[in-house]
Order: sequence, then structure tokens, then C-alpha cells
Amino acid sequence: MNIITKVNGAVKKRIRLFFNPYDKIFNNTRSKCYFIGIGGIGMSGLAHIMKSMGFRVSGSDMTRSALTDKLNDSDIKTYIGHDAKNLDEGTDIIIISSAIPKNNPEIEKALKFGIPIVKRSFVLGKIMNLKKGIAISGTHGKTTTTTMISLILENAGMDPVAMIGGEVKNIGGNYLAGRGEYFVAEACEYDRSFLDLYPRIAVITNIEADHLDYYRDIVEIKNAFKEFVRHLPKDGLLVISADDKNNLEVAKEAKCKVFAYGFGSKNRMQDDVIDEYWEVEDILQGDGETRFSLSEGKDLGEFILRIPGKHNVSDACAAIIVASYLGVDIKTIKEFLKTFEGTNRRFQIKGEKNGIIVVDDYAHHPTEIKSALEGARRFYKGKKIIAVFEPHQYSRTYLLKKEFGAAFGNADLVIIPDIYSVRDSEEDRKKITAADLVDEINSNGAEAIYVPGYDKVVEYLKKNTKKDSVIMTIGASNVYKIGEEYLRKS
Repeated sequence: MNIITKVNGAVKKRIRLFFNPYDKIFNNTRSKCYFIGIGGIGMSGLAHIMKSMGFRVSGSDMTRSALTDKLNDSDIKTYIGHDAKNLDEGTDIIIISSAIPKNNPEIEKALKFGIPIVKRSFVLGKIMNLKKGIAISGTHGKTTTTTMISLILENAGMDPVAMIGGEVKNIGGNYLAGRGEYFVAEACEYDRSFLDLYPRIAVITNIEADHLDYYRDIVEIKNAFKEFVRHLPKDGLLVISADDKNNLEVAKEAKCKVFAYGFGSKNRMQDDVIDEYWEVEDILQGDGETRFSLSEGKDLGEFILRIPGKHNVSDACAAIIVASYLGVDIKTIKEFLKTFEGTNRRFQIKGEKNGIIVVDDYAHHPTEIKSALEGARRFYKGKKIIAVFEPHQYSRTYLLKKEFGAAFGNADLVIIPDIYSVRDSEEDRKKITAADLVDEINSNGAEAIYVPGYDKVVEYLKKNTKKDSVIMTIGASNVYKIGEEYLRKS
């Protein structure tokens, strides 16, 4: 495990321990836990779950938000602003997110009083170990797949615990604090956080080059996934998409059974890797529905989703396999999928004004963007698709520029405001501009323009968008505000 500690007066970023001195803390649900950065989507969900289990939970965040208000409403004391006086010296453990700087005053006080400090992923692993863990990993589709599995199990009366990386319409939040035996959670590969988890069941949706500010290349990414797969016990289960060749390579590391799904990839599957194969057939999209058939030795009939895109069908397949493996009958699964409204910022319909529909999507990797726009094109046949894409991170945009350039073929117009900076150095910022990305998109045959700033984008949309159009805001930042402001001002 990784912890932060102090040696000879200096803060050490990481010390690798080969024993765990904290079992006593996490096995005692009256332990006092303090979250620094509690207002984040992942941190707040974990705080709520631990509170429901009996832990004494409090924390702080830099800004007030709907999430911090919800924490306070749930009797989880949440301070706005980081201050040493917020921290009780009797705290048993400090939990931090990756975004917290090491000179944080609360961290400095914790170090002074010898209070152990651990990352959120480590705590998630410890809490998951109190249940039977189901971890969903992969470059794309984690949130949707996690949500589907969690809600299918809930609808089947299995009362799971669930940690979801986004707000879910069906439950009005991002977590389930159930009392059942299963704990469902996303397993993020960034910073190798998923290696703190030891689930009984794991899903890998796909493996692509991403987080290249942390990983050297796709080989290093696959090696991390291989180590994650080795965490599964012999009596566990690995579920993968067989359409992804990297998944097939990584799955060779599994000691447990491997179930796979795919779109006509059965002829490519490796018999020595896959124990069971589920094939998708007859996808039909339109009129607000996505229909598909699924077979596993026998025809399981038609499934219906109210959200568009082949990628969502793929995520549904993973959820169907996991739920079926756990004993949920196919009829119950079908009934839930027909009612699934998706998660916030995943093809979320924000509203409609004057015959113009506004949709928002969290896609920030080329593959995700391509899938989202393909789904929109099929879902909204005959309408003009206007994509407003705010690139997330200079380094990602630079390293994947060609892939981004080729991702917008299903958009009639692409508007790029600016690049959103996250963990970027000054050198990263000099390597690429929004105008460079516009040129790359245009060179691939799509039409793209650069419009700097949210306000100017809103004004451009107001002046130039006509009836029977779809405005689709795309990106992991606050780009959704453009769509909201457009609806407000139109």
C-alpha cells in the first residue's frame, strides 16, 4: 500500500509498505475518518458509504457545492476551506484525493501529530474487502457499466453498496449505501489506483492509450491491467470485451474464469483464454430507443435501451453477464434496462428550445467522442449535429491530436473554445493550441472553428443555430455550462 509520512522532518510522497498497520482502523466502524477534498464526486460517495457503515466521518473542501451541501445534510460535517483548526487531533486516519497538494495545512497538522494519511483508492479497497467486490475498469465506459450493474442488483433485491463516478438519474446521486453482500465500484487505472483493489469479479471494458501524462505508453498501461487481473482469486470472474485485442492479451493473466462479449468477434476469440462467449446481434437505433439481441449458446431475445450508441450496448452486455452470473434472471435485467435513464453527463439531454435539442456528454478521449457522435447521428436522424468540444488537458490533446482530428466525422460543425488545463506543465501548454486542433479536424474532412471563451460560444450558437439541430457539448470540464447558458438565454 502507499501512504504519506514524514521522515527526518521532510514529507515523503510515497513509502511502500509490505504490511498493513491499518486493519484495526478499518475493522472498527467507529473509527474517526477525515476527508481532505471531500467534495469530489468519488470522495463524497465514499464518505456517505462509510458514514452509513458507522464510521465517524467529516472533511473539508475548497468550495461549497451541491455535493458538500448534501454531505452536511447527511450529518457529515464538511468545512469549506482547508485549515489546520478543522482537524481534530483525535482523528484516526486522513483520506486524501490525488488533487490535494502536500503543503495543505491539514496534511501538515496530520503529519505533526502522526495521524496516518492514505489515498482514497486504498480506503476504497479496504472497505470493499468487507464485502464481495465487483470492480469495473477500462479506458471507457466505467461509469455507465458500474451504474447498470449496481441498479440491476438493486432492482433484483440484492441491496448492493455502490460507488459510481457520476450522478445517476435513477437514484438521484452517485452511491448506494446498501446492506447486501456486494460492493460495486469503478476501478480507475490512473496513478495505478485500481491496484489497491482485490475484487472477486472484475470487468475490463477496453484498454487504450490514455493518461499518457502518467503512463509511458500502451505497453505500460497493459502491464498495469495485467497486475490488476492477477488480483482476482481463482474462484472469481473476469468479464471482458472480446472486440478489444488488448483485453485478450491481458486476460491471459487471469487465474479465474473469463467470460467475454462482443459484436461478431467469436471467430477471433482465443479458446485458451475465454470460457464463455456472449454475442451481440441485430442492433437497431432510432426513435429514442436502441434495440439489440444477445445470445450465449441460446438466444436470450431482445433488449431495449433508452440511450443511444453501440458503446452503451457494449456496457450493457458487461452488466448483463455480471448480473446473470450472480443469479439475476434475464427478465429482471431486461425490465431494468428499459427504464435506465443513464448518468449525468453521459448523453444527458439538457433541454430543448425552438426545435433545438441540447445534449451533454463527458467524452474526452477520441474513441469516446467518436462513439458519442455516432450514437447522436443514429438517434437524431436528419438533424444537424453541432459539437462543442473543450479538450481536456494539453498533454492529452497533443499526444492524441491525430486521433482527435479523426473523431468528429459525424458532426456537421465542431466548435473548439479553448483547451482545459489539468496537471499540465508550461512546456505542455506550448506544444499545442486550440487552433492547432481545429486545423487537424478540418484536415480530416470535418468542419471546425475556434471560438474563444464560453460567452462567445453561446453568442455564436444563438446567432447561427437553426431549427432541427442538436447542440452537443462534449468534454470532461465545465463545457456543459455552455449548453445550459444557451438554453437560458434562447
